[in-house]
Amino acid sequence: MLNWFQGSLTRKIGSLSVVLLSFLFLVILYSVITLQRIDGELRELDELDVPLSESMAELEVLQLKQHLFLEQLALACRGGPTPSLTEFRQHKAQLNALLGQVEKTLTAALRQHRMRLDLQAHQAALASIERLLPLSEALEQTLTLHLQDQQMTAAEWQAFEPRAQELDAGLERLLAQLDSLTLSVSRYSEQHERQFMFVNAGLGLAGLFIGIYLTVYIIEVFRRRIGRIQGQIDSLHHSLASGEPLPVMTPPVRRAPDELAELEQDLRQMMQQLSQEICNRQQVELSLLELATRDKLTGAFNRHKWDEQLKVELALGARGGQFSLILLDVDHFKQINDRHGHDVGDKVLQQLVTRLQQRLRASDMLFRLGGEEFAILLRQQSLAAAGQLAESLRQQVELPDEAGLPAYQISLGVSDYRLGDNQEGLFRRADQALYLAKQQGRNRVVLSSAAGQ
Repeated sequence: MLNWFQGSLTRKIGSLSVVLLSFLFLVILYSVITLQRIDGELRELDELDVPLSESMAELEVLQLKQHLFLEQLALACRGGPTPSLTEFRQHKAQLNALLGQVEKTLTAALRQHRMRLDLQAHQAALASIERLLPLSEALEQTLTLHLQDQQMTAAEWQAFEPRAQELDAGLERLLAQLDSLTLSVSRYSEQHERQFMFVNAGLGLAGLFIGIYLTVYIIEVFRRRIGRIQGQIDSLHHSLASGEPLPVMTPPVRRAPDELAELEQDLRQMMQQLSQEICNRQQVELSLLELATRDKLTGAFNRHKWDEQLKVELALGARGGQFSLILLDVDHFKQINDRHGHDVGDKVLQQLVTRLQQRLRASDMLFRLGGEEFAILLRQQSLAAAGQLAESLRQQVELPDEAGLPAYQISLGVSDYRLGDNQEGLFRRADQALYLAKQQGRNRVVLSSAAGQ
């Protein structure tokens, strides 16, 4: 059973379809067999019921004739006309023939038919017939004896009347027994019809339930699986449209290895591969962006990024924004290179960038414009605040070095954005302030306002 639940969808649907078709085939086969059996039993019932019903009707007629004959005979005893003995003999011959026919029908039903309604009722009816035949013979003999002289006395009638009543009671009893037999035949037929109807209705409902379950199962499986696949496709479309990697998907839980599950797993693997490709592409793009905008030696932004960012800041300043600019370079940097070599000079520049970034905010941007010259863009900083930061940077650089590098100092020129500034004007004021700082002995900070700009 567990293997069935873990089987393929085609196998499960196929097996359920086979079960449904097999069940329907069994229902049809059962119906055919049952109908044949019921048809055979109804034929047997007809062989018993129809002759008995006809015989009962004739017996009732003969009984009525017997009553009329006996009434005539009773009137004859009181002086009325004597009934014909020949008429009685004809009546008796019809009665015997009819009883023989009933006996033959009952005997055939007992011997030939596989169906048994009520064995005791059959035997009781046969016993009644066996008792009636001698009574009928005795009654005929008595009438023949008493009617030879075409006359029956009252005393003879009193002796004859109990026998006639006994024959009439026997006929009544036989008719009641035959009526009970025909009634049991009718009940047996109705019982079979109801049983067949109930069984067929139950089998039909069972087949309907299996069909509904199979339909609902197929619809639910396809709806759930296709819904998950559609959700993954929507995520894929969103990722492709936005360029963002797909969300991390947890490993799929173990499911039945059917066709839709395999398709879903293949789609999941493809999406994971695509997500990895997008991540790799973003990493490559970031690497390319780093190469395009960062100085390879120091990690500060390069001259290309400087030109691009300064245009952005000038545009913001023209709309009411505020920013300041610090230009700086290393004092006597050429002497460091000459005395200690360019490798040491490169390490000095790397250390300088590290020390400067320790004091800068996340929104501030540090650029290497070339050689030992650097620029710092300070967003939302006034000239005075920028001057204080420049002084803090100068002092940070003067701290003793524990890495074995030679001591060095920096000179800084500070300027702020003024309405109507362009790139050349802003840079020129800061450069002139830096030039003045060098003229005044280096290792100092000069603001553009102090430089007369």
